[in-house]
Amino acid sequence: MEVRRTIDLGDGHSIEVGTPTWDDSGTQTSIRSRYPTANGGFSPRSSSEIPLGDVRHIAIAAADDDLLSQQEIAEIMRALSESLLRSATS
Repeated sequence: MEVRRTIDLGDGHSIEVGTPTWDDSGTQTSIRSRYPTANGGFSPRSSSEIPLGDVRHIAIAAADDDLLSQQEIAEIMRALSESLLRSATS
């Protein structure tokens, strides 16, 4: 993944957004949750790239199966509402 943006979540955990390893054209976007190991590599239990389009499917599946707490749902709804407002004004 060619990382374009890193969001530091603390304790070595970050979210990375960038161009996926499988996209030679550079037009697609992927996202990953990164937990580095002590030697700088990736944790085998995280860090896999997810195509951006799959994030929607994952979020819908989590909601359909009631896997998120009310607080998590509220945080996601707030972030999506703010994104919707930004995209409507740009």
